[in-house]
Amino acid sequence: MSRIGLIVALASAGVTAAEAQTDKRRPVRDVIVADANGDLAGFLERMKKIDGVNKRLGLGAELRIFQATFAGKQAGEIYVYWELPSFVGFAEAETQLHDDPEFLAILAEMAKAGQRFTSELLAIEITPW
Repeated sequence: MSRIGLIVALASAGVTAAEAQTDKRRPVRDVIVADANGDLAGFLERMKKIDGVNKRLGLGAELRIFQATFAGKQAGEIYVYWELPSFVGFAEAETQLHDDPEFLAILAEMAKAGQRFTSELLAIEITPW
């Protein structure tokens, strides 16, 4: 979506672009597309370990994993949803995770298994009701 299209969509939802871009207290969802390299069970086990790191560090994130169905070319894709209470919380969590030896070891384990995150986006909910 173009920047103008985004502004029009936000305005029609009753949210100004400035509000959407600057409200650091809003919950944020980090949506990550993952490639499990044919080993879904191994991937899910690694995500469970990452959730353990999340809990140990007290990040306050909710980690959930979904698989696309009835999705055309995207059928079977794996989506990791990492929801945090705010943009500030997201930035703090990213910093803590990437400084954590256990988290980095899990990422290295994923890489060795040929697993990776292929795409990522941050989203905020703008539902007006």
